[in-house]
Amino acid sequence: MPPFCLAVANRGFSCFTEHAPLSWHRNATGKRPAPTPGRLTRSSGDASIRQMAPSAAPHPTRTLIAMTGSLSMIFLDATVVGVALPTIHVDLGLTTASASWIITGFLIAMASTLAIGGRLADRIGRLTLFRIAIVLFAGGSLACGLSGSGTAIIIARISQGIAAGLMQPASTAIVISSVPQAKRGVAMATYFGVALLFLLAGPVIGGTIIEFASWQWIFYLNLPVAAIALALSIQLGLPSQRAAARGLDPIGIVLLLTGLPSLVLGLEWLGRPPETASWLPAALAIGGLGMTILSVIHAARTTHPLLHVRLIADRPMLGQTIVLAIVSLVMSAQAVYGAIYLQEALEFTPLQAGLGSLPLLIPVLLVIRSAGKMYDRIGFHKPMVFGLLITLLGILIEIAGVWWQAYAILAVGMVLVGGGSTFATTPVNTDVLARAPDEQRGEVSGLVQTMRQLGSSIGIVICVLAIGWAVAATMPTTLPKGDAGIQAARALEGDVESLRALRHSDPPLAGTLKVARRTGIAAAFGVQALAVAAGCVIAVTIATERR
Repeated sequence: MPPFCLAVANRGFSCFTEHAPLSWHRNATGKRPAPTPGRLTRSSGDASIRQMAPSAAPHPTRTLIAMTGSLSMIFLDATVVGVALPTIHVDLGLTTASASWIITGFLIAMASTLAIGGRLADRIGRLTLFRIAIVLFAGGSLACGLSGSGTAIIIARISQGIAAGLMQPASTAIVISSVPQAKRGVAMATYFGVALLFLLAGPVIGGTIIEFASWQWIFYLNLPVAAIALALSIQLGLPSQRAAARGLDPIGIVLLLTGLPSLVLGLEWLGRPPETASWLPAALAIGGLGMTILSVIHAARTTHPLLHVRLIADRPMLGQTIVLAIVSLVMSAQAVYGAIYLQEALEFTPLQAGLGSLPLLIPVLLVIRSAGKMYDRIGFHKPMVFGLLITLLGILIEIAGVWWQAYAILAVGMVLVGGGSTFATTPVNTDVLARAPDEQRGEVSGLVQTMRQLGSSIGIVICVLAIGWAVAATMPTTLPKGDAGIQAARALEGDVESLRALRHSDPPLAGTLKVARRTGIAAAFGVQALAVAAGCVIAVTIATERR
């Protein structure tokens, strides 16, 4: 529970001001009226934790446009590369393992720096950090487009991820602090909803660009968006928003920057063919997990930790954060592996695969604002549980569509997943941030977004593992020698071009590989279903309304 919240009752919560209790209770219409402006403090503990009532930005619409544009750019870059990966793979002469790091490197770098971005946002000013980060992100995008080798583009993608990790907590905190309490639900629904549209539209945009231009323009597209967002942030003249100076927690930074990348790298490595000693990936994953656990222990025992885990120490907020991570896991895996499946199994072109992802996108347009308004009326819990159940049903239908290779069935499941996930996360994300003290909102935002991006990273890696294990269980123990064997090995790792070549040179082998990959993709969707089922349990038992 946020530090300033001391009692919860009658589906509302009470806080103590310097003068008298200040309470929020839903009235007869079900709406939660905005609190009376004033300074909120705790009656005990850290007296520096205060919340000033938010004042509207000079231009709230422009503020929302600038911040939403930056977040949309980040989300788009997380998935737009998926459809383009086979083209980049061939153009730069990458191995399949190296090509996967074009996506994984971005996500790991972002997950590892989000908490640092939250602390810097509170330390040097949210708007200042936002401007620095958006310039760095634009530079990384330009470097990606100009890359002529696999090493160059992976380094550029990691630099993009670092900039995104610094930018996202600052922009989120700016939005939540610039909008009056009564309008936060709709504002945050717009902020995350539009960005989520770009996350899901990544395959469509990527396929269109590849069809009519080249993969480099996937990255050049960020430059005008970054320029507009930067110009708006300068024109707005927003007040400086920073908290009291706190240390950067160097121990926490070292543990986080070594733990999360090692964990994800080790898990991703376990899914590859055994090119090295089998103990090394497991040791890396276990070591990364140990470092991550140490970072949490360190955060719990430090006065001003990098990851302020005590801010989500109460059961409801902890449950909300886990639910957000689970849904991020699902949506990132859907955006990447859905497009790959359409190209591999149904033989869609990149553009067709992108357009085939629209059933996942359209429901977001229909649901996002309703979900925000629902939060303003009845809170987060009922929409969250309903959305998770719909998402789970959608994934189960998708598994049937994958197995029977029926796009119509797959599309029905995509509609349910897109709508259900939006209904689940929009109210939850708003509630988590709205309950945080204003001067710590950057840290809370960084912590929550770290969990979301970690969920995305681990989600893709776990899906890789599921695909690898399912394919290994389906395929014969040995592959043919020569070029056919090389192409088969690459096809098993998801190389669409190798699979297409085998259809001409060795149709029986190509058919066997296709069945194996179909089984693997179905297993990846099965992992997503298990994750959402766990989210349903958490939603009912932990992430409950505060009483």
